[in-house]
Amino acid sequence: SQTAVNDLRFQLARRHVLTRPNEGSGPQILIPGILTFGRVTDAPSERTEDHYQLLDSIALSRGHHLLRMGGAVNHVRMNATLGDRLGGFAIFNSIEDLLAGRAELFAQSFGDPHTQLNVTSYGTFVQDHWQVRPRLTLDIGLRYDYETLPSGIHRDANNFSPRIGLAWSPDNNSRWVVRGSYGVFFDRYLLAFLNPAVQKNGMQGFDQIVQGTAAADAFRQAQGGPLLAALSTVKPSIYRTEPNLRTPYSQQASVGLEHQLFSDITLSANYLFVKATHLPRTRNINLAPPVILTADNAAALGFVNPTPQQLGRPVFGPGRLDTRYDAIYQLEDSAASNYHGLTIALGRKLTKRFGLLASYTVSKTIDDASDFDEQPQNPYDLRAERALSRHDQRQRFVLSGIFNVFADEKPPEPGDSVWKILKNGLELGPILTLGSGRPFNPLVGNDTNHSLSLPLAARPLGVARNSLLGPSQKNLDMRFLERVWFADHKRLLDIAL
Repeated sequence: SQTAVNDLRFQLARRHVLTRPNEGSGPQILIPGILTFGRVTDAPSERTEDHYQLLDSIALSRGHHLLRMGGAVNHVRMNATLGDRLGGFAIFNSIEDLLAGRAELFAQSFGDPHTQLNVTSYGTFVQDHWQVRPRLTLDIGLRYDYETLPSGIHRDANNFSPRIGLAWSPDNNSRWVVRGSYGVFFDRYLLAFLNPAVQKNGMQGFDQIVQGTAAADAFRQAQGGPLLAALSTVKPSIYRTEPNLRTPYSQQASVGLEHQLFSDITLSANYLFVKATHLPRTRNINLAPPVILTADNAAALGFVNPTPQQLGRPVFGPGRLDTRYDAIYQLEDSAASNYHGLTIALGRKLTKRFGLLASYTVSKTIDDASDFDEQPQNPYDLRAERALSRHDQRQRFVLSGIFNVFADEKPPEPGDSVWKILKNGLELGPILTLGSGRPFNPLVGNDTNHSLSLPLAARPLGVARNSLLGPSQKNLDMRFLERVWFADHKRLLDIAL
């Protein structure tokens, strides 16, 4: 009706990913800082995801209020065959060690790589867009989310998200607008994060990781390929989820000021703060507490010829808290991050053949894990992992535009040539991005402290996480758009490149 609109949608989508290695046999070989070759550790892999989504919302206009409420159901079914380290993985300290078969570390997965995961998420919301005064608008909302996870994984039900926002102008003819907002936003766990807890739970599959002389013996036994069977003398390493796994969420607060310089040009400044909690990470929880490695205790801890990078650092001996397993990789929610960002933007709306938007952002992102598979160097000292995030980009400038190159956008006139019609319908959309370098983690390229972390996590002695800076970013995207009008001049077709 004139005061109510209902929106009902259904979506069915399939995603299929197939990754084949260039090298089909043998383990992946790594000599830190020199070379890597062989079969890549995470291939071959194949994944098919089917997504079923149903959404319904209703908008009601009531005086100075625009009420919206609705809900959504999203079901994802994944069939996957992820061959992570099925072909083996070996690290050598030098080319001479490789030629002699003296592997420093050897790891391989065993078992059935096929998994089937089903998750269903439910969400519902209610919100009110309230015109409190002619110069003051208030948005208030509440959302609730719940997600069913694979069997055996904890389901967090406390997922309420309050949100509020406002826009205020000093007077009716003012060119200034002040905006502010606060909200809680719940995320979801990626299936790639949960999959190892199903695939390598100790019953369907597991890992084996050996070091030193045991790694050299395993590599020679494999004879240049993967082991045909698990080593009877090595205990399995497994994955499992934290018993009380909670849903990751972020708290976001922003304040901004916008000024209309001219009728078609605005200048704005916006500050954004984001605090993310219960972010995913992987941690080996089966290690006995670390001790400082010395020349006297090295042999007892399993370090035959300790290097200067090993002496004086906390290392882990052969002791395990649960003696049935070697490593227990816990998928947990103990990571966190903070983001502070200030963006200044100058925009010109699309008139007289072109529109422009230029923005400059200065920001800082700090976290203690930048991805779900990132492991700490010392599982007993997570505070030492807190540093600049891999996603931190201190400065970023973006210039984008839309240009109608030859004429204002309008239907062709009778008698126009084909060239004129095509020329008048041509638009260009460039995006120029300039950004400072992002931090990255300096690693020694081996499991120096025997934490059994894969991906590797050991850093040079005394060096902090993500303490190196990568190169700056320079990127130019160009979009070409041709608008072709139909005979009635009421419909058009956009062809973009």
